Amino acid sequence: MTVAPDLDEMVDLLALSRPFERTSGSTMACKVATLPLRDAIAVVVEDWADDKFRQLSAVIVRPSAPAIRSFEEIRRLYDATETAPVS
Repeated sequence: MTVAPDLDEMVDLLALSRPFERTSGSTMACKVATLPLRDAIAVVVEDWADDKFRQLSAVIVRPSAPAIRSFEEIRRLYDATETAPVS
């Protein structure tokens, strides 16, 4: 049985830097915001819609579970929030 994530849990939204933005040559992630999971998912899917690289390089760090690193999982959660009640 899969446990549904707490959409009101506070998470950190990170964005990986683009290759041309890296100065040290390593993959760097920068914290964008600390938001409820529901809002972090919406930022990635809605606000970053015109920037596909940013969508694909989004990482959501949750204290209660492993980080969400794939856009497919973020998109699946986004679709689930459409039917979930706002608390």
